[in-house]
Amino acid sequence: MKRTHAYFVIALAVVAFWMIGCSSVTDDAGVDEDLLTREQVVDLNDPYGGFNFGDEEPAFGDAAMTEMFGPELNAEYNDPMESDPDVIGNKDRRRPITYLMITWGNLEADSTIDFWTDWSGSLTAENGAVCLKRTIAWDAHDEILPRTSRDLLEWRSRTQPHFDGILVALHKIYKPDTTLSTSVNDVPDSEPLSITFATDPLTVTIYEEDLKDLHRVVKVDEAGNAVAFNTITVEPDRCPSGFLGGQWRPVDHRPGGIFRGRWISENGVHAGYLRGIYGPDSGGEKVFFGKWINHSGHFEGLLVGYYGDLDDEPGGWFKGVWLTRALRTGGYLGGVWNTRDVTTDQNQPGGFFKGRWKKACLTTDPE
Repeated sequence: MKRTHAYFVIALAVVAFWMIGCSSVTDDAGVDEDLLTREQVVDLNDPYGGFNFGDEEPAFGDAAMTEMFGPELNAEYNDPMESDPDVIGNKDRRRPITYLMITWGNLEADSTIDFWTDWSGSLTAENGAVCLKRTIAWDAHDEILPRTSRDLLEWRSRTQPHFDGILVALHKIYKPDTTLSTSVNDVPDSEPLSITFATDPLTVTIYEEDLKDLHRVVKVDEAGNAVAFNTITVEPDRCPSGFLGGQWRPVDHRPGGIFRGRWISENGVHAGYLRGIYGPDSGGEKVFFGKWINHSGHFEGLLVGYYGDLDDEPGGWFKGVWLTRALRTGGYLGGVWNTRDVTTDQNQPGGFFKGRWKKACLTTDPE
């Protein structure tokens, strides 16, 4: 397979990371002035997709992005289970924590959906505790039911053309008669953790071995309703990581399309916006490029990567890096995408992507 600009940029970035180590995304050393100020024109054959490394207007000057992907989408939740003795007793900085984001409904935000779907249900943890961090796109008729147990979270939720969701921390419950030594690797034994998502449209159990790196979208009807599961396991090194997601939409004037969305921390704190382009370059490689900015529009990273189709289900995957202004690797990103058929209405979202990011630190595994 021919190696294109994107392939070489990613490979060189990974090599540079292992040679140089972790670098600041605000490091401007070595920035070429043209890369900061050049006009931005879509170019899938350019090493950076035609983007520059300059700052932008907040939310890229796009009011729709603020409405669809702004900080107000996620609401912080003060979960009383954080004070549960079993949760407190099993928290330790040397133990990993898994953050699970679940979104349900029409992930493509199809405005033609004119019926309600009832997603009222629960999330149950076996040999673990569920602590709710944030609700996602909750409105007046949605609610979290009073917590009665550390292993059970219940809610009422209905969706129509959009989606709802939750972001939770999963704490594995260890045997009470074991203690941690000073060794990071000395973790006490416990029974395997599993979680069960239970609603009328979908009930599914996910086991511990699948929770570490989970990007799964389960379709539940022909109207486009689905449930997306995404996880991040924060290891004891605490190298920063988080989620990203939004629209992945084809366009009709060229092969490929555009993406835009939000960048958030592992526990749901909004960290900015991203947008970009994807499609085949002149050699036929499927590549993507984009920019990540913070709330004020300050440049945080230039996204470079490649994407492809899944073998056994609709949609595909994406994988890449983001580069700092010093052209060093700031970190890694990847996930899944899906689109519906292209229509003549260019205002229709047409698709979505879900994924995660992780900063490049000395202990970071690019996978």
